[in-house]
Amino acid sequence: MDSLTESEIEQIARHKREAGVQRLSCHFSWPEFCDERQRFHQEFVYDVTTYAAACGFPWPDVIRTAVIAKSIFPQLEGLDISKLQSLLRGALSEGLLNITSVQRHEFTHYLTNTCITRQRLFQAVVDGAANMSITQLGLEVQLPPTPCPLAQGTDLHEWEHQRRQAELISALRQKEEELRMLRDGSRVTLREVNVPDYEGLDEQGVLALVRTALRATEGQMLASLTRETSLLSDIQQIKLQQAALATGRLHNPVPINTGQISSNLQAPAKALQH
Repeated sequence: MDSLTESEIEQIARHKREAGVQRLSCHFSWPEFCDERQRFHQEFVYDVTTYAAACGFPWPDVIRTAVIAKSIFPQLEGLDISKLQSLLRGALSEGLLNITSVQRHEFTHYLTNTCITRQRLFQAVVDGAANMSITQLGLEVQLPPTPCPLAQGTDLHEWEHQRRQAELISALRQKEEELRMLRDGSRVTLREVNVPDYEGLDEQGVLALVRTALRATEGQMLASLTRETSLLSDIQQIKLQQAALATGRLHNPVPINTGQISSNLQAPAKALQH
């Protein structure tokens, strides 16, 4: 007991439970029990001691709580609640001097609650119940029945297939509608060409006006044809993806070289300039 210094009890309080029980037990002799009950005794002392440390008791009083707990445990045999409370009050009034009234109340409540709620367990240990044989009973665990497959529902793979198919259909409709509007609309406009009074124009003026109009519409025509080519390419790619989706194969579409098509479309427009 004299070896249980303040620095030592502080180190014990920081240990994990198993190591703390062993280290604290080395500072006491345990003549009260010589069988399995000794282990219960040591664990009880450790639990009470670490609780006092957690409550902020001065380290000398933490050591005193260990001594109190060690002396209380063997006396639990045959005590009713009133006698147990009297035992705890007497032990606490004599042993702990430097704790506050709040700490004393909390510690008393802890000890009372611990001893009363576990009184039968402690009594069984003190009375030697640890030496009694234990009959193990088998426990049959019944699991709930496996639910039947859902009558309705969609497989995850099938749902993903349908979602992708709907996306492709929507994209195809959008591209086809844009292509139809492009083809039905006017590809060129002369709003940017300033046309003077025809009566004031000679032959050279008319030719100059025509060249100006051609230059103005050349870019519009080229942009319209380029957009049409791009839409046709997009529509083709979407249809290829739909075909691959229908057959369940992954498809890596090869992009169409729209640059060559655009250069071919520029040739007729350039010819109009001469």
